[in-house]
Amino acid sequence: MNAVAKKRIRRWFGFLLSCQLLLAGCSMKEAPSSVKEASDSAPPAYYQNPLLKNAADPGVLKASDGKYYAYPTGGNKFEAYSSRDLVHWSKEGVALSGKELKWANTKFWAPEVIERSGKYYMFFSAAADDGVPKISVAVSDSPKGPFKHPSEKPLFDFGVGTIDPYIFQDDDGKTYMYYTKNLFEVGDHKESHIYVAELAPDLLSVKGEPKLLLKPEQAWEVASGKMRWNEGSFVLKRNGTYYLMYSANCYCGRAYAVGYATSKQATGPFTKYANNPILNAPYKEVSGTGHHSVTASPDGKELFIVYHTHIDPAKGGGARQLNIDRMGIAPDGTLYVNGPTMTKQPMPSGVSEWSNIAPEATVTASSANKSFPADNVKDGMYAMAVKNGKGEWVTEGEPEGSWIKLDWSSPREISDVLLYDSADTRRALLSGKLYVDGDKTPLTVTFPKEPGAAAIVTVGRKNVKSLKLVIDQTLLAGKETGLAEMIVLGKDHILKQ
Repeated sequence: MNAVAKKRIRRWFGFLLSCQLLLAGCSMKEAPSSVKEASDSAPPAYYQNPLLKNAADPGVLKASDGKYYAYPTGGNKFEAYSSRDLVHWSKEGVALSGKELKWANTKFWAPEVIERSGKYYMFFSAAADDGVPKISVAVSDSPKGPFKHPSEKPLFDFGVGTIDPYIFQDDDGKTYMYYTKNLFEVGDHKESHIYVAELAPDLLSVKGEPKLLLKPEQAWEVASGKMRWNEGSFVLKRNGTYYLMYSANCYCGRAYAVGYATSKQATGPFTKYANNPILNAPYKEVSGTGHHSVTASPDGKELFIVYHTHIDPAKGGGARQLNIDRMGIAPDGTLYVNGPTMTKQPMPSGVSEWSNIAPEATVTASSANKSFPADNVKDGMYAMAVKNGKGEWVTEGEPEGSWIKLDWSSPREISDVLLYDSADTRRALLSGKLYVDGDKTPLTVTFPKEPGAAAIVTVGRKNVKSLKLVIDQTLLAGKETGLAEMIVLGKDHILKQ
């Protein structure tokens, strides 16, 4: 074989190899994606807020294609972001362009997208040169857009400035739009109020007259002085109760926070929760916790609040970022939020094979106050959600040396244990020892100082039937101590040795 022939053969094999690599790359890109991408040997993953910069007023849709879509406030357009796990977000491009609207060119605020009968409806507010925002809706065949506006004027013109539409479909099939009448004169100051209006079946018009639901009344809602807001509505319905969540105070400041009110009817009357707000900024590293959505984890077992905070907590203003934290409904029917957090938290359930198996364990303790039983360490309430010890385990007259233990009926594969300190500094912890199945050599536990942070202890993928935490040192020399929560990341099977 001559040199020319050899050279041609080498080129031919090089060409075939390039094709194989290209096809392999295409297969990797086009393979059906799954939330549970981690292998069985991978340790559990964590997330840490913030998750997406420059994302204010995040409206989040969990679509029928299995993805989450986030639509933040824009200047003269709305962009879409997608995620499979609520943590890692990818830009999908412009969902609604300002060029699509004949009647508005600015203040594209707070879009909210719903899916109905194969169509996607984006409700939003925008303004013309007069600066007065009006609510309208655009329609698309895809959650990514492009969304098309069916009219040359806003579809919901109530004669005043209106913002922040949220769409709720009730069990009886009726659909309601909750929205805010924006900043109008009330005596010597200005206020924003929340209204509700029933929508027609085509979602393009209202039926009947809008009804006033909420206005700034509680003490925490007047931190902005003579400019007072109730805005950013979101509605949950559980066990016959309607939870109307909302934000109060100016979005630009630290006091922007989330509260809620309840009713037995979608149209009210609503009564505000006495211990509002349920999400605020209790420490200097966070500011402006508000304007949120609520969605379920990939497997539907957990609720998450998706909200924004200021990128620069000291400066505040309009530069904001997306965060998520766990939330839930306590046994007494009240809402709680495990946040705001800025430290490592377990990924949403359904992302991997790891999940919290603490609720399946039997809990015993050295002692427990009757009002704060040991089972509280697996009730889902922790971090900043706990107020006045509610949801915590608190000892009865014993600080250092007290213990709490989790037992499972059969061994489980366990990787990590997260221990959340008491939210009350009188009961706060410094250190402890974690005994795994009665091992003589315990694992050292050091409780972090950051608010809402967990002490994360790596067990190391062992088959475990019991865990026992013994308190070594407390922050103060009190007569009792406590623990807010124990999260145990495990699997449903026994690890093969």
